[in-house]
Amino acid sequence: MVKVFILLGGLIGLDGYAVSPGILMLAHRLDAFGGVTTHNWTAQREVTHRIAQLDPNDKVVLIGYSGGGFAITQIADELNGNPPRKIDLLIAYDPSPTWSMASLGKNVAKAICYCNTSPLMLGLGGAQLRGQSVETVPISEQHLAVQFDESLHKRTIAEIEKLAKNEAGKSEAGKSEAGKSEVGKNERGNKR
Repeated sequence: MVKVFILLGGLIGLDGYAVSPGILMLAHRLDAFGGVTTHNWTAQREVTHRIAQLDPNDKVVLIGYSGGGFAITQIADELNGNPPRKIDLLIAYDPSPTWSMASLGKNVAKAICYCNTSPLMLGLGGAQLRGQSVETVPISEQHLAVQFDESLHKRTIAEIEKLAKNEAGKSEAGKSEAGKSEVGKNERGNKR
């Protein structure tokens, strides 16, 4: 199952729901994939704990906007312990602040950073993800407008859809193999 954790932007933590309406709209659109939860960017510890408690077969997606983009790098770092918890997809919408970004570890399978080349908002936004498997998508728009960018939402939805289809395909293959095993057992049982 795909589990999507979204960390909102904000300056004081509790303002995330007020300053992230575009990301909340994205969360609503992602509900079709199942387990989608939204959190203030300050909920890093809670989200880390929730992910650590998931079934190891669950696919994990972390999405963060602004300060939430910074927070998801911290969560991924915390989960890169022994044993590491795989993050299947990490997507940062114009993460901020630039000086505090943690480098991504080997536990992050794929990361996408919608990185603002000119954030134009008191130094917010413009941070880049560092690490393996990071794809940087340069954007150039006002920091608060990034969360409403339909092209970025479509890209995010397509990436999660791809992950969900891969998961569904593996699940069907597992059922098919289990069915073949049962048929084999029945055939062996009928030969007696």
